[in-house]
Amino acid sequence: MSILGIDYGLKRIGIACTDELNISSYPLLQIENKDDNSHFNEILEVISQRPIDLILIGIPFKDDGRLKIQDHIEKFSEDLSKLIDIKILHWDENFTSDEAEDFLIKNNVSRKKRKNLKDKLAACNIINSYLRSLS
Repeated sequence: MSILGIDYGLKRIGIACTDELNISSYPLLQIENKDDNSHFNEILEVISQRPIDLILIGIPFKDDGRLKIQDHIEKFSEDLSKLIDIKILHWDENFTSDEAEDFLIKNNVSRKKRKNLKDKLAACNIINSYLRSLS
């Protein structure tokens, strides 16, 4: 069984997955966060193609108060949970997008390509953080 990682953003949603042994993660896709909620159809399509037993949704945990994005992420999680019967876990995503951006810059990826890769890599970082916590 695999783990699906989601980096939720107000504009884009990054999706990553693990191999079936949960050893490594890989980026899958980046989808637009649409007002009509059609992005859920794309997520459900990804889920239908893989044996997913856990979904990690990144959420920024802050000690000094809530961020507005947390409300959006919790609503997204709630809506997704109504569509599937898979365990959903919120996982700390602090700095995952920054780490992805730094990685892409260090590897000389153009700004345009970075925009299309950053959220998928952030979703990988969420999964990798979770996997490290298990060992």
